Amino acid sequence: MRHWLFVLGIPLMWCTPVVLNAQAPAVWLSVGTEQKLPNDWFWSASGQSRTATEAVQWREGIVDVRLGNGLTALPGWSLDGTWRSGVEWPAEGGWVASWRWATSVKWRRDIGDNRIQLRMRHQVGGLWLRPWDRARLRMQVKWSQDLPEGWKVIPSIESFFGPQNSLTSSRNLGLMALRGRVVLDKKVTKRRHVAVGYQFQSGVRTRRQIQEHTMLMTLDLGLKKVKSRKKEGLGS
Repeated sequence: MRHWLFVLGIPLMWCTPVVLNAQAPAVWLSVGTEQKLPNDWFWSASGQSRTATEAVQWREGIVDVRLGNGLTALPGWSLDGTWRSGVEWPAEGGWVASWRWATSVKWRRDIGDNRIQLRMRHQVGGLWLRPWDRARLRMQVKWSQDLPEGWKVIPSIESFFGPQNSLTSSRNLGLMALRGRVVLDKKVTKRRHVAVGYQFQSGVRTRRQIQEHTMLMTLDLGLKKVKSRKKEGLGS
C-alpha cells in the first residue's frame, strides 16, 4: 500500500500547480498487449482514451497496431511500423477521425540495472490538430532504472520536428514541440505490468503555444512467445 501511495503521489505533486491554476490535467488511460514471434519479429496493439485539459471528459480515442523486427544482425537495434487510428469529439460537437503511419528505428543498451534507448521516428498522417501530432520527425531519449520489488523508473525527453507552416517545404523541418515524461512501472507477474506517470508537452514557435500536463495510467498484458515449428526430417 505504501508503494502505491508513493507512486501516485509523485505525479500528483507535479500536477499541483496546474490544479491551483484551475486547469485540470489531462488523463491518458491505456491498455495494451504484445507478443514475440519467431525470427526476432514482434507485434503489439493498444487502445487509449484521453480527456481534454479544460474539462475531465473523454474527448479522444486511439488504437495503435505495431509490427517490428529486432534485427538480429545488428545487436541492440530494432525497426518497427505503427498504424494509428483516432477519433476525437470536440467540445463544439461532432467528431473527427484521423490516421497516422509511423516508422521507428531504435537503439538500446543495457548497463547493469540501467537501460538507455534512442528512437528516431518518421510519421505521416492527416487531420491532427496539435503540433506534436502534426510533426514529421521525432527524436526520443529514454533511460530506465531498475528498482527493488519489480519497480522501474523511466524518464524520457522527446523533440518533434515538422514544417512551420503550410508554405514551408516538408524538407525544411523546424522544432515544433517538446515532451518530457517520467513513468513508474511495476511488474505484477511475468507478463503483466502497470504504470503511472506524468507528462508535460508544449508547442514551440507555433501559432498557439499549446501546453499540456497529463497523467498517464497504463496496463500491459503480454502474451507468451510464439515458438517456431521444427522442420520435419525427410525420413519422418
